[in-house]
Amino acid sequence: MLKQTSLTSALIVFSSLLPSISQASGTAPVSGFARSFILGTALSNATITVLETGQQFKTDSNGKYGPIQYPIGKPITLIFEKWNYKTTQSDTSVVPSEGLTSPYNNITFQIASIESYYVLAGIVGAKIEDNACHVVTTITAYHKTMDDIPQGEEHAKAVLIPNVAMTPFYFDIFKSGPLKGKTNPFTKGLTETSEDGGVALFNLPPRAEPYRITASKNGVVFSEAQFMCRKGAFINISPPRGPSAQA
Repeated sequence: MLKQTSLTSALIVFSSLLPSISQASGTAPVSGFARSFILGTALSNATITVLETGQQFKTDSNGKYGPIQYPIGKPITLIFEKWNYKTTQSDTSVVPSEGLTSPYNNITFQIASIESYYVLAGIVGAKIEDNACHVVTTITAYHKTMDDIPQGEEHAKAVLIPNVAMTPFYFDIFKSGPLKGKTNPFTKGLTETSEDGGVALFNLPPRAEPYRITASKNGVVFSEAQFMCRKGAFINISPPRGPSAQA
């Protein structure tokens, strides 16, 4: 009788824990931050929207958001909005059991003002088509984040899957002066990454399935990122979410 009572009590205790165990195993934390392009200042009070669910939240005074809880194994795409800044979409990531909160996997935003976005587009010679999407990413060296300058893996080439017949624009890097280590958009005709690691692909045709983007370089293996190409969307897959050199 004592054994039966003990077993019943144990089952009752275990049953009471099931909701919290299920919740813990069903979701994982996601966090990140938003900074301005070039200057790197924190962007506070911006609205972040989860494309898949419509959930919204704000960045704090340090430009950080989260952590929010999100279902493990489900895709998440974030959209950044703030007055006078270009609305920017993140990559699309499947949330792992450990979440997306570390410096090497959190979802970051590197945001251009609306004015600088169109100035940059003019400098690089991009003709923006409203019915297409446009993606910028950084091909990063091993174990680099947005806090590292420089952060790019030089002499790499972007690989888009499925392939689209277009010429990527590779960004140079300022090698001296007050902008040393920052993105240099003025150099044209590069056929591979500089130490900046930046590359832009303009006017991609929208599709229901995500594009995949990685990189190639002799002797180096890169991770792969995915992004949803929606009509009119601007996607910036900033470090550490873009293709990264692996150990």
